[in-house]
Amino acid sequence: MRKTPCTLLFLVMTMVVLRPVHAQQPTGKISGSVTDTSGAILPGASVEVQQKGPTAVSDGQGQFTISNLVPGSYTVMVSYVGFSPFQTSVTVAAGQTVHLDAVLNVASANESVIVTAERAHGEAESVNEIRTADNILNVLPTEVITSLPNANVADAVGRLPGVTLERDEGEGKYVQIRGTEPRLANLTIDGVEVPSPEGGVRQVKLDVIPSDLVESVQINKTLQANQNGDAIGGSVNLVTKKAGDRSILSFNGAGGFTPIANTRSVYDFGGTAGKLFGAQKRLGVVVSGSYDYNGRGIDDIEPVPDSLTSSGPVVYSISQIAIRQYLYDRKRYGFGGSADYKLSENSNLYAHILYSDFKDYGHRFEYILNTNNDSSICAGSPTPCVPQFTTEIRNPDFQVASLSVGGNHVFGTTLVNWQLAAGRARMQNPIGGGESHTIFNYYPTGTSPNPPNQPTSNCQYDANATTNPYLPQFSPACFSEAYNPANLKLNQIQQSDHGKTAQLNLEGTVSVAKNYHIASHPSTLEAGFYVRNAHKFDDSYEIDYTPNDVTAIPASLFVTNFHNSNYYGGHYQYGPGISWEAVNAYYAAHPDQFTISTGNYPNSNNFDLVERVFSGYVMNSLDFNRFRVVAGVRFEGTQDRSVSFDSTAGTLSVPGQGSYVDVLPSVSLRARLDSQNNSALRFVYARGLSRPDPVFLTTATSLDNSTTPPTLTIGNPALKPEHANNFDVLYERFLHPLGLIQAGFFYKSLSDPIVTILNAPNPPSQPDFVSQARNSGTAHITGVEFGFQQHFTYLPSFLSGLGVLANYSYATSRANNVNPGNRTDSPALLRQAPNTWNISPTYDRRRLSLRTGLAYNGPNIFAYFFTQGSAGGVKGPFGDQYLFSHFQVDAQGSYYLGKGFTAIVSDLNLNNAVFGFYQGSPQFFIQREYYRPTYTFGFRWDLQHEK
Repeated sequence: MRKTPCTLLFLVMTMVVLRPVHAQQPTGKISGSVTDTSGAILPGASVEVQQKGPTAVSDGQGQFTISNLVPGSYTVMVSYVGFSPFQTSVTVAAGQTVHLDAVLNVASANESVIVTAERAHGEAESVNEIRTADNILNVLPTEVITSLPNANVADAVGRLPGVTLERDEGEGKYVQIRGTEPRLANLTIDGVEVPSPEGGVRQVKLDVIPSDLVESVQINKTLQANQNGDAIGGSVNLVTKKAGDRSILSFNGAGGFTPIANTRSVYDFGGTAGKLFGAQKRLGVVVSGSYDYNGRGIDDIEPVPDSLTSSGPVVYSISQIAIRQYLYDRKRYGFGGSADYKLSENSNLYAHILYSDFKDYGHRFEYILNTNNDSSICAGSPTPCVPQFTTEIRNPDFQVASLSVGGNHVFGTTLVNWQLAAGRARMQNPIGGGESHTIFNYYPTGTSPNPPNQPTSNCQYDANATTNPYLPQFSPACFSEAYNPANLKLNQIQQSDHGKTAQLNLEGTVSVAKNYHIASHPSTLEAGFYVRNAHKFDDSYEIDYTPNDVTAIPASLFVTNFHNSNYYGGHYQYGPGISWEAVNAYYAAHPDQFTISTGNYPNSNNFDLVERVFSGYVMNSLDFNRFRVVAGVRFEGTQDRSVSFDSTAGTLSVPGQGSYVDVLPSVSLRARLDSQNNSALRFVYARGLSRPDPVFLTTATSLDNSTTPPTLTIGNPALKPEHANNFDVLYERFLHPLGLIQAGFFYKSLSDPIVTILNAPNPPSQPDFVSQARNSGTAHITGVEFGFQQHFTYLPSFLSGLGVLANYSYATSRANNVNPGNRTDSPALLRQAPNTWNISPTYDRRRLSLRTGLAYNGPNIFAYFFTQGSAGGVKGPFGDQYLFSHFQVDAQGSYYLGKGFTAIVSDLNLNNAVFGFYQGSPQFFIQREYYRPTYTFGFRWDLQHEK
């Protein structure tokens, strides 16, 4: 029978781990739990047997076990930042387990905020998990997530150090960790790899998952051998809710509005229930659910830059502007559940599930004003420089689901963990992000699509009237021509809501760890094996209908009663709404007036991909004096098999394949700087990789109509995986009574980085933007991170409720050989924001809790666009495409009413922050959109708070 190298390696490592180091006398163990005086569990507590040095860390249920203890008397010390240490003496007998329940008290009466305030208790959990982790870790517990108006998991993660967000429709969508693209981070749920619901990418839209559905969010910023290696930027792990010693029962609900587009409504509700069952409380069960509706409104303008060159300097102009109104009906719901069963003190089984669905439905009404300032552009365009109108229906439906079953078993000094899991994600209607369109062109009475009666326009960009570069002005003719529905005639119906893209992951993992001693120093040798089979496909297609006479059906037949007298703060007038539903009803009643122009399946965007990953690792940890060293190596083998669309045959028949093996070493050192473990230095090296996105492993192409003009993405099967050597240094100090200071440095050296090149339209042969990924030469990212959090309970009187959580990150990068033959400079890497910071002042006193969140993400390159010799240079209107900087202010306050009820008031985006893109420099913007603030009022009832 043929065995893979990874399988043979794992068998060898397993025999080494299970082989006894030397004959030992019978030993005993200490097992128990760590809670506070109210009975709340304390995960991440450090448990140390002082005479011998073995340590343990309490898990998510506050449980711990210390094995391999020679019979005798021991002193056990339990420490937890924010609480007084717990110390007791125990006697261990051979073959027996001593049960110990450690109940910790706050250090003094004026520090009771840690027990009574929900967020402060959550902060204590996160600080202690950070302190006891082997890698560099950030943690957001549920109490912190829900203490600010975080609509989804991405919004919450964006408040952590070194994290910037890619936003969409007023919410966070993708996370960018330490100056890396979203594709360089991966997402797991309880350690299970989560596939992307979108067709062409690996990164997961975090706005699919409600923020209140998880117990905590962890960001692992460094890699170890027992982690999957495809996380150059970092790994986001969602921890599902699990039962603890206390029964759980809570409900929440809220409602509110956004004063935009004639006012849009929002509301949400959810709840969690769980407890331990049985006389010995062996079975723990938790279920939770969440639902929210967001009637999002967006005011958006998108100009297309042009430069008129003469004998003098470059003159900036605008050849086109899209005036867009979005009305969204975003519905997101999900549920989670867990069941844990303790077979014995040494063995347990578990099953965890999380499911989430996000219907990002909505409409877009778009007027496109084509100016005739540059007659050469008008002459070269497939359509003349005249107005257009598009109405869009958007109906993508995203789902993410994860199911895992596994067990943890202790056999003397050996620990065995195993897990089987399935992860599935899918997106209904993926073409163009789920967008279907009706398109109207400008044909006033007496004109026709062919010469000599071709329509003309008097629309002009008015540079003299443009006093604010972010509010370009246009001649009155632009609006009078475009806003007359009788002039706009139906040109095409594009129905893209057919088919789906989906991915199914099946994976299994097993690891074996052996506790032993080198001299008197405790050590653990661990080995494991992991396999994942991923199957991803896209079978979507579009059907287009073209009127037999494109001048015969006027938009005036489909006008709605929608109006917006305060569009874009009143700076632009907005024309009449035109109904998608009415247009399609007209087609259904008059099919003989239309011709199907496309409707083939499969389409050029279709593909089918199977990827298998086989991994094995070996890792050893060693404690000596004040040092802890963890070193290991991981081997990952990857096999890809795909078929994609053959444009000649019109079938899904172009084969593709590839395979490669990666060796990923890692080593970390944590040095205690004091005997109480209140300060430490960490040094980490790890090698990681990033596999190409699925769309680039095939010859598939896709068209995104959400941009102006549309963007065509082309596959590149020749792409190689990207690799990085990652170096980290971190200083951390844990403060009394509850706080943390961190200062760190990181450096990432990348080989064969994958970059996205965006080529400008060149009508008539290339009317769209063209996007394609390539490997560039080399690149690096260098950065620093600072974090500070503290509760100032030692201040007098009402000031004792003050606290703050703040962080700042700076990063710089350089990419070489980005677009050979077209540019010679070395720009920053895509998505690397130079400056990122968060400041969250807090106040907790008696029944009142107040939070403010101030978040800033610096500008960063979204796509490389510049080519040598472009007018205005790299900072001109044809420079690289950037995301605007983003500064947002959010706030939330709560007041405990008694009997378990808490009233909550939230304000999201108080400063009406802008989202958008520019090219070269901010004044050459190509998109700027606004959402206005959202105000909500709600409540929460918690059984534990009632007690």
